[in-house]
Amino acid sequence: MTYRLFHDRFGTWAPRGAAITVAAFFTVAGWSCSGISEEARTQSAADVEHGLGYLQECDTQGRCNIAAAVVAWERAIRLNPENADAHRYLGTQLLVQGTYDRAEQLLRRAVALYERSTQDDERQRAPLAEARNTLGVVLMNTNRPDEALPLFRSVTEEITYTTQHLAWGNLGWAYLRKGRYDDAAQALRRSVTVQPRFCVGWSRLGEAYYHLNDYGHALEALDHALDSSQQGCDRIQGAWLERARVRVQLHQADQARDDLRRCVELDSNSPEGRECADLGRSVSP
Repeated sequence: MTYRLFHDRFGTWAPRGAAITVAAFFTVAGWSCSGISEEARTQSAADVEHGLGYLQECDTQGRCNIAAAVVAWERAIRLNPENADAHRYLGTQLLVQGTYDRAEQLLRRAVALYERSTQDDERQRAPLAEARNTLGVVLMNTNRPDEALPLFRSVTEEITYTTQHLAWGNLGWAYLRKGRYDDAAQALRRSVTVQPRFCVGWSRLGEAYYHLNDYGHALEALDHALDSSQQGCDRIQGAWLERARVRVQLHQADQARDDLRRCVELDSNSPEGRECADLGRSVSP
C-alpha cells in the first residue's frame, strides 16, 4: 500500500495529526511521500547505470548489447516510475529503433519529471534540455515540425546544454520543414559556427541556400559537408542529392552526374537514391 493510497483513503476524515503520523510511518519505513521506497529508488538508479554499461559492450563490428540496456531501463522505470533518466534513455533508444509512439510517451514523461525536479535542483536543467531536444527529433520524424519548434528554441536558450550545435541544427531542420528558409539558414549558420565539423548542419545549410536560390553559398556549404574528414560525412545521401541539384543550376553537368552516381551507390532503394536516379536520367551528358 503506497502513501498516496493510504492518504486518499483516510485523508478525508483523519485529524491533522493522523496525517503527520502516517507520513512519519512511511519515512521510518524507508518510503518517500510518492510511495517509492528508497531501496527501489537506489536499485532503479543502478539499473540506469547498468543500461549505459551494456551499451559499452560492443563486438568488433560495433554491435552493442542494446537489448540488455532496454531491459535494464524498463526495469528501472518499473521500480521507480519517477526516474527521469530511465525514461530519457529508453525513449532515446526507441527513437533510434524507429518506435516513435512509445519513444514520444517516454520522452514526454521525462520532460515532465525533469521540469518538476529543476525547481529544486538546477543540475537537472541540462538533462531537461536533452530530453526536450530528443522529443523534438521524435516529432520531426512524425512530421510535426510545429510542435518541435518551441522545444528546439527552448534548448538553444539553455546555457547548460553543452551541444548547442545540435540544438541550432535541429531548429534549422524544423524551419526547413516549414519552408522558412531564411530562418533555417540563420539557425544553421549558428550551428556550424559553434561546431564547424558538424557536417549534417552544413548539409542542411546548403539545402536552405538552395531554396533561397543562393547557389554559390549552397555549393560551399555542401562541399563542407561532403569533403569533411569526419567519419560518415561522405555517406549523407541527401547531401549528394542537394549538391547535384545545385550543380545543375550552376551548369556543372559532369560534376552533377558524379554526385548522383555516388548518391545511388550509397543506397539505390532509399527515397534519396531513387530521386538521384531520376535526376541522373534528366541531366544530359
